[in-house]
Amino acid sequence: MRAFTVEIEREKHEAEERRKFLEDFADYQKKVNELLKRREYSELLEYYQTEKMSMVSKLENKAAIMWIILNIYQMEIDEGIEEGILSKFSDMQSAVEHYLKMKFLMWRFEFMDEGAGLSEMIDSHPSSVPFFKYLIHTSSFDKANTAFKLALLLKKKGKWGKAFAILNYVNELTPDEEIVFCEMADICIQTGQTGSAAECLGRIKEPSEILVEYQKKWGI
Repeated sequence: MRAFTVEIEREKHEAEERRKFLEDFADYQKKVNELLKRREYSELLEYYQTEKMSMVSKLENKAAIMWIILNIYQMEIDEGIEEGILSKFSDMQSAVEHYLKMKFLMWRFEFMDEGAGLSEMIDSHPSSVPFFKYLIHTSSFDKANTAFKLALLLKKKGKWGKAFAILNYVNELTPDEEIVFCEMADICIQTGQTGSAAECLGRIKEPSEILVEYQKKWGI
C-alpha cells in the first residue's frame, strides 16, 4: 500500500513540475508565430534546437508536432524544395492542424480508399514528396501499396514529377515490381520522354501479361 501511495505522490509531483515548466515557457507559441509570420524558418529551426524548446517538445503535444513539421521542412530544403509544408502558414496552430489533417486523410486514403479529401488538400497547399514519404513511412500499415495508390492519384492529377518520385519510393519498399516500372514508363511516355521510358522497361526482370497490357495501351 505504501508503494502505491509513493507512486501517486511521485506522479502528482511530476505533473506539478510539468505545469510549472509550461507556465514558465507559455510564450513559446508567440515566438513561433512571430518567426512563421516573418518566414524566418532558419531562425525557427535554431529556436527549436535550444534546451528550452527541446524540453517543451517533450512535454507539450503541439510543440512536438511543430518539431515534426520543421523536420519535414528541413528535408524539403535538403532536396531544394522552396514551396513546401510551411509555405502558407503564419501561425503554429494552422501548421499543426494542416499536418494532422493530412495524416488523417492519408489514413482514410489507405484504409477506406477515399481520396477526394486528400486530392483537395494537394490542390490547395504545396505538398512535397518528402512530406508524402514521411506520412507514409510513419503512419501507413501497408506502406508500398499506399505509396503506389498515391502515385496513381498524383499521376491522374498531372503531377508527373511527384508521381514518378513516389514510384521510386515504392520501388525502394518493394524492389523490382513490374507494374511499378510500367507506371514509370507510362509517365515518361505521356511526358514525351521515350528514352527514359525504355530505360524503365529495361529494369523489368521477368516480363508478364502486365507489360503486354501496357504495350497495348501504348500501341506498341
